[in-house]
Amino acid sequence: MVVDLFKVKNMTKILGHEEIVSSLEKSVSEKRTAHSYLFSGIAGIGKKLIAIEFACMLNCPSYSFTEHERCGMCVKIRKGNHPDVRVEGPQKGSIRIDRVRQLQGFLKYAPMEAPYRVIIIDDAHLINRAAQNALLKTLEEPPGGSVLVLITDKASSLLPTVRSRLRTVKFAPLERSIIAREITRLKHLGQDEATCVAGLASGSLGRALELLTANTLKFRKDLVEFLSQGNNFGLATLLDLSFRLSSDAQKLIDTIEFGMTWIRDLIILKTGGAISCVVNTDLVDILTTSAQHHSVSGLLSVFNEMATALGLLASDTNINKNLLTDVMFLKIRDRLNDTMG
Repeated sequence: MVVDLFKVKNMTKILGHEEIVSSLEKSVSEKRTAHSYLFSGIAGIGKKLIAIEFACMLNCPSYSFTEHERCGMCVKIRKGNHPDVRVEGPQKGSIRIDRVRQLQGFLKYAPMEAPYRVIIIDDAHLINRAAQNALLKTLEEPPGGSVLVLITDKASSLLPTVRSRLRTVKFAPLERSIIAREITRLKHLGQDEATCVAGLASGSLGRALELLTANTLKFRKDLVEFLSQGNNFGLATLLDLSFRLSSDAQKLIDTIEFGMTWIRDLIILKTGGAISCVVNTDLVDILTTSAQHHSVSGLLSVFNEMATALGLLASDTNINKNLLTDVMFLKIRDRLNDTMG
């Protein structure tokens, strides 16, 4: 589970999204704000942080990010105790129609202390279909003095009729240097370790912090060392690993993602790319040796197998994870054995 940046102590509020923040500030100052927004982008990059800052912009008469700690209005909004701003999320894995109707009731009333009533819905892709249809009425006939912000890393899960009525703000993944700098500040890491973790995080600061709080870095090293054995690992070993991974969905996703960074690094080294582009910087010696034993075409084939498996896991289809991982590992083994070069 990606770490929620809003819950991180001493978290810098805005990282790498200056253009979005500037655009939102401009729309507020020019009174061109929409009634409803969709903040879309991968998890752990600060979408909710900026949504809450947006609520401050809308309601603070003299909003300035650099002065935000001195403003009573902004402090109340950030602490979640302002009567006109609500931050909502799923309960037991979903947001149901009764919850949406409660929020619609909240928006019907005029603001108590601020110019706008603002509702921020995190993980909006978990609003179920009936609730999304109920939400359409608010999107089509928004109450005056209200702003609704939906946040998601799976925008395609929202109904097209809902998405079409939202002003979409797309958040790009964070740069590797930004993540490395921030986790160094938060966790007091050395530069080499911070750079490695930032590369593994795929543009998500929340993911980087998750990697540091769990035992995933050691697991990643063990996995790369195992995969680097090439055709030396046996069928029984692979099927045993497949069985153990399939019982833990997040561990399985981690395994595939780490495996894809391993393949990517091998391709970089195999094609003469710069060491600075390698993600697993602490395992360069292992990677360099392993790269000598595989062809680029074979590595690309393995990467595609992993990407296909990851896509199936991310889909809504009810798949047999053990069978999926069995097939993936067996195909990877065959690809590596058939394309040595």
